[in-house]
Amino acid sequence: MRRRDLLLGLAAAGLIRPSAAAKVEQGLFVHDRPRPVAALDIRDNQGQTAGFDSLAGQPALVNLWASWCLPCVAELPALDRLKPLIEPEGARIMALCLDRSGAIGAVNTYARLGIRNLAVHVDHHRRAGEVLGAPVLPTTLLLDRSGHEVARFVGPAQWDGPEAMALMRALIKGQPLSPAMAPPPPAKTTTAP
Repeated sequence: MRRRDLLLGLAAAGLIRPSAAAKVEQGLFVHDRPRPVAALDIRDNQGQTAGFDSLAGQPALVNLWASWCLPCVAELPALDRLKPLIEPEGARIMALCLDRSGAIGAVNTYARLGIRNLAVHVDHHRRAGEVLGAPVLPTTLLLDRSGHEVARFVGPAQWDGPEAMALMRALIKGQPLSPAMAPPPPAKTTTAP
């Protein structure tokens, strides 16, 4: 019996839950009209308020992640490399950690990965996934200058590649976005046995 058949059988019997990620289409989704973004109580690692209003006036990429989410952690280094490349051109990058442990999970993950450019931001009341309609992590919101969501990327992406740079530059210029502009998934990394 193949592993896939076994897992499907166990899921059908109710003995395991299929992954939410398996049910959600991934990729870049561009909205017909900009959507308002709900206010959240976002804090930095010092406990100071650092909400979406701190991004006002510039387009922004807001990445929703958690330290227990392996695809999220895998894409953090690319976001860390993107930040100093794109912010001088006029866009902001925010990585919003949804860990129950708050800033501790983000700080520890950043230290382990050598993240130097991304600031720690946490959802103080741990409601961002629900309020922002993010069914899986990672989910990345693209906000226009007025702070409205114009698109979102569901799933992991290679945020430091040429496709992501082109997408961010189009966002900065206020140009129309399309699903064809989606950055590819992160490159697979392998480790030697």
